[in-house]
Amino acid sequence: MFQLISTILAALLIAVDQIVKNWAAEVLTKGEIAVIENVLYFKYAENTGIAFSMFSDNRWILIGLTSAMLIAVLAFFLSGKVTAKLEQFSLALILAGGVGNLIDRISLGYVIDFIDVRIINFAIFNIADICICVGAFLLCVAVYISDKKEKDAEKHKFDEIDEDLKVIFGGDNADE
Repeated sequence: MFQLISTILAALLIAVDQIVKNWAAEVLTKGEIAVIENVLYFKYAENTGIAFSMFSDNRWILIGLTSAMLIAVLAFFLSGKVTAKLEQFSLALILAGGVGNLIDRISLGYVIDFIDVRIINFAIFNIADICICVGAFLLCVAVYISDKKEKDAEKHKFDEIDEDLKVIFGGDNADE
C-alpha cells in the first residue's frame, strides 16, 4: 500500500515540477524575482548539463545515462525487495526528480532551473533536483538504519548464544 502512495506522490511531484518549470519559462524569462533580498531569487536558467552544469552539451549521453539510472531505480522499486517505507519513499523521490529533468532534457534539450540561492555560491536548481538530492540522502539514511538493525539483530543473536553457553557450562566464568 505504501508503495502505491509513494508512486502517487512521485507522479504528483513530476506534475508540480513541470508546472513550476512552465511558470518559470513564462514569467522568469522577463526578469528575476527576489524572494528574500540577497538570499533567494527565482531566476530562469537553461542547464544543458547536470549539477553545476557539468557535462554540458552532452544531451544524448545524459538522456541515456538518466534513462538507464531511472530504469534501474524503477526495477528495484517494483521488485518487491524494497519493503522499508523510507526506502520506498526515497526511491519515489529519486524517480520523480529524474523523470522531471528527463522530460525537460528530451523535450527541450536542456533542463529549466530557477531556484537561485545567493547567500552561498551555489548552482541554480529546480524542484526535480531537490527531489533527487533529498531522495538520495534519505536512501543513505534508510540503508544506514537497515544495516544498523541487521547488525543489532546479529549481535542479539550472539548474545543469546552466549547466554545459552553460560547456562550449559555453568556460570559467568568462561575462562575456568
